[in-house]
Amino acid sequence: MMSVLINGRIKNKRKVEDFVYNTLFDLMPRLKRTVYVDVNIVTQCDNDYHALCHGDKEEVVIELARESNGVKFTHNEMMLNLAHELVHAKQFLRGELHPSLQTWCRQDYSKTPYRDTPWEKEAYLLEDKILTKHWK
Repeated sequence: MMSVLINGRIKNKRKVEDFVYNTLFDLMPRLKRTVYVDVNIVTQCDNDYHALCHGDKEEVVIELARESNGVKFTHNEMMLNLAHELVHAKQFLRGELHPSLQTWCRQDYSKTPYRDTPWEKEAYLLEDKILTKHWK
């Protein structure tokens, strides 16, 4: 069971909600427990990030920005950013990524450059595939 809540203004909100459900069911087909996924649409994320995700095995919160550094994202760019964060959501919900953002599958990556961490590599690897499969 998955509870998805989209907060804030975004075009095609129902389609975005379906995108979240379909993506996470595809990434976690054997999920048997109840998890909560909140997607908050904001004007900007902290540090001008495109999006942010944090959570644990039961709940994930995603912040999805409409703009960064004063430049507005297209709707498709926002969905690509959301696809990336949904991979992180899967990682938190499956317990692969620790909420500290330093431990992956019980191994310490605190000294690894962020872009080289296994969770970022997986998210970048899958984001285009997710967008193609579940959005377009």
